[in-house]
Amino acid sequence: MSEPLNDATVVQSVSAVPATAEVVTPATEVKDGVHDFEAALHFVRDGVKKLGDAAEDELIALAKKYL
Repeated sequence: MSEPLNDATVVQSVSAVPATAEVVTPATEVKDGVHDFEAALHFVRDGVKKLGDAAEDELIALAKKYL
């Protein structure tokens, strides 16, 4: 008699949580939000200095879109 081609006795465990999952806490979200806010504020202030007050609304829209 020959041996079977595949061994059905091998069992692999499956984890319910992926090993690469990142846990996002409210504190992490707030910290990231503050960083983005500071970058946006700096962008708008520098833009207004260079382009004038008339460009402020457009700079705010750009900051919201890209930062």
